[in-house]
Amino acid sequence: MHLAEHCNLNCFSCNHFSQLAPKGFPDLNKFEKDMEQLSILTKGMIARFHLMGGEPLLNPNCKDFFAIARKYFPDSAIWLITNEILLEKQSKDFWESCKENKIELHPTKYPIKVNWEFVESQCKAYGIPLIFYDNSQIQKTSYKTILEPQGNLDCFHSFIGCHQANNCTHFGNGKLYPCNIVPNIHYFNSAFNQNLPITPLDSIDIYKAKDYNEILQFLAKPIPFCRFCNLAKWKSIGEWKTSKKDISEYLEL
Repeated sequence: MHLAEHCNLNCFSCNHFSQLAPKGFPDLNKFEKDMEQLSILTKGMIARFHLMGGEPLLNPNCKDFFAIARKYFPDSAIWLITNEILLEKQSKDFWESCKENKIELHPTKYPIKVNWEFVESQCKAYGIPLIFYDNSQIQKTSYKTILEPQGNLDCFHSFIGCHQANNCTHFGNGKLYPCNIVPNIHYFNSAFNQNLPITPLDSIDIYKAKDYNEILQFLAKPIPFCRFCNLAKWKSIGEWKTSKKDISEYLEL
């Protein structure tokens, strides 16, 4: 779930398209309504939530989202996925909310300057788990997410070969998507004057789903948008690099 659409880093070929996104935060009241409905449908049986973005710490009301997530999912693990740059600027209320709502900090380690001693001391003082998203010895590398604007790929093969499908389930504005590319593709379309369309069949509306089983069945199958993802061409490009906000970061040229 995004707590912010935009980011304070500028990553090459971001698969959330956060380097292309304007400043944006979810509406807190809508977030609570959606979390309540999701809790009713799932009976609270969701193992783990990732609160992320963009960079979630850009949201000045992080602690309020923590409280709502914990209110409706008392038994779920709740991870805050962050680049950690803004942790030194967080207030005492933020740290107390992390402790009270049992939020785990899961930073991604970028090759940038972060005061890790401060982060570790704060987590220790407040009893907050600090677990690197990969591990503390691994720095973030860049990955190229290749799209096929013609949409002529086989949906089934794209889906079964995708490391995001049904693993990086995205939740926002009352809808669930099997990956994070689909709900954020509008940033790509807007930035590069493209038209990779999303259809009603690419997501499931939690206010229309009859039960949890319908949601799980939906997430386990390919969606029409899978035809735009050229999984065979997705690849690591080595060390982390910044984006030039050029369409070539998402195309095989």
